[in-house]
Amino acid sequence: MLALRTHAAVTSESRALVVGSGSFVVLGVVAFLLVGREPVALSGRGSVGDIAALGTAVLGAAAAVIGSLQRPDLESSQAPAAGRTRNAVDIAALALAHACIFLLGWLALFSIFQRAFVGAVLYPLAGAIIVGTAGAISSYIAYLSTVTMNAYRLAALLAVFLVTGVLTSMLTAENPQWWEENLSALGMSSDVSGVAFNFTLIVAGVVVTTLAGYSTRTLDAAAASSRRRVRMLEGGIVLIGVLLACVGLFPVDQQFWLHTAAASGMVVVFGTLIVRMRSLVPTIPAAFNALGLVFLAVIAFAVVMYFPFGYYNLTAVELIAASLVFAWLIVLIRNLAAVDADHLDAAPQARQESPRTDTGGGPASSPGLERTATEP
Repeated sequence: MLALRTHAAVTSESRALVVGSGSFVVLGVVAFLLVGREPVALSGRGSVGDIAALGTAVLGAAAAVIGSLQRPDLESSQAPAAGRTRNAVDIAALALAHACIFLLGWLALFSIFQRAFVGAVLYPLAGAIIVGTAGAISSYIAYLSTVTMNAYRLAALLAVFLVTGVLTSMLTAENPQWWEENLSALGMSSDVSGVAFNFTLIVAGVVVTTLAGYSTRTLDAAAASSRRRVRMLEGGIVLIGVLLACVGLFPVDQQFWLHTAAASGMVVVFGTLIVRMRSLVPTIPAAFNALGLVFLAVIAFAVVMYFPFGYYNLTAVELIAASLVFAWLIVLIRNLAAVDADHLDAAPQARQESPRTDTGGGPASSPGLERTATEP
């Protein structure tokens, strides 16, 4: 078994290198053709930073799709239509999340490079090599990230994606005093800031729905959890994702009531899951249940300090609530994954300790089968 796992890991690395090398060639050639004969800046309109960001977004998404399709735990194509649809949504969410991270990440990185090397320009060949290298790195990371995707990795991906998207929106906001209104003011404009903020929320909502499937995949097999309770938990996480996407779909300046209802509903579902968590997943650690109650109390305290007393503005309340909701959600996914891991680790031990008997009282498997299983 160890040899098989090692072989699978080596195969994944080899394929990732092939995907990365292909991306280096493709994006390097495209960059060389786009740059032309004149030197080009590191950042700004028409720069190598723009080419790298857009190129890595496309190639990173493609690499994420390839890696997802080669994942061994992906449901078979012979699965029912609902299973195939869920697989398609999960793969699309992973591809979009990786594309956005590369797009925003490389834009920010090349902007920092431009500030570090003031007035510096790149000649076409050097620019093509740098852009190609960015494409190779992004595709390599995206492939390995998705081919070995699990709940732990997906929770980390969600955190990186949210931080990258929201910070980019804040840094590119045309109105530097946006924080005097509310957090949703970032999505009111039609510039890069508004698009980045709203699109981040929409894609993050889709990723959260994907998290629901990953986190409860083996939980319903646990002895202490009924299938109905697990489906209720999964439905709650999916609902948070849908409402989060609606917050981005309905900007506050265009559909105020829909935006407010979606944001408020997300907090209500969050509180409901916290209160019912012990009954939904009895095996989840008590420390996590206590943490959820603390988070809920902090949010309630922040709301009370704003509405009756006006201690701070609405942006502070929204930042506190959003930070705690997503922190709790990420920790929830990791704890559910830990419960799953403990259950899977305990299953082989339980099978070894249980007597192997068939309906006639004899051994469950023949000696010939035992020898076949243990022979090299």
